[in-house]
Amino acid sequence: MNRISLVCAGVLACACTVVNADTIYSTGFESNLGNWDAFGGGYDATRVASGTNGITSAAGGWHAVSSAAGSASRWGGYNFGAGDAVPTAFQEYTTSVAIYLNVGGGAANDTRFDFSSAINDSSGNHRRDFIFNAGFYDSSDMTGPGSGTNRFVISASNNAPGWPQNPGRDPVAISNTGWYTFEHHFYDNSGFLAVDMSIRDASNSLINTWTLSTPLDSIGGIGGNRYGWFAVNEFDTLAFDNASLTLTSVPLPTTAGLAAAGMFGLVGIRRRRSVR
Repeated sequence: MNRISLVCAGVLACACTVVNADTIYSTGFESNLGNWDAFGGGYDATRVASGTNGITSAAGGWHAVSSAAGSASRWGGYNFGAGDAVPTAFQEYTTSVAIYLNVGGGAANDTRFDFSSAINDSSGNHRRDFIFNAGFYDSSDMTGPGSGTNRFVISASNNAPGWPQNPGRDPVAISNTGWYTFEHHFYDNSGFLAVDMSIRDASNSLINTWTLSTPLDSIGGIGGNRYGWFAVNEFDTLAFDNASLTLTSVPLPTTAGLAAAGMFGLVGIRRRRSVR
């Protein structure tokens, strides 16, 4: 969560504004597919009980499994729920999903999945994909990070199919089975779209963050969310859980708060950003 705080001198309390993260879409698959049937037919995810295929859900009693075709969600609706092709002004937001990485699942060497969270342009149509490129590599594979061990190797790009071990994309190796949160944070970086793509383990420890941005994506031409999509899935079982989209809103200080800050002496404004 980002915070903007007004720092006052000689008072016990001062006016401040807090940047709120408003969740507009969230599912743990406890009662339904939670919109992970966006493309229909063979793309639909399957909702399964905790313990299916030996996988305990990340939370609650249910989770989902991607189809072989690659399941997708509109995160509750394109363009923050306004719909497809609806002109939309950009708002800072984050999408998140937990994915189960099964290092001991017996997958063949170089079995892959790609997960994208895409964004629309200001007209409400597709603009760009931001993709985690992931692959399982066994101990016979002597290339890339973690060579000679069973591990997942993951990097980030705008393309699918991708190359998880691409040395130009700062690939990382994950050698422990478990749930990992894959997060996309979309924000305005000095007038251009930037996306921090982060992976955290079940204890919320950061594994890695990749930041993707291009001068082609002026923030004035950027709109709202598009899909979350397993654009490639070569695994027999690719489980996921706890999907969400949150908007970041920055309320202005209240008139009373500003007056109080003026009365007691406003010393300065500090801004802090942290990725959660």
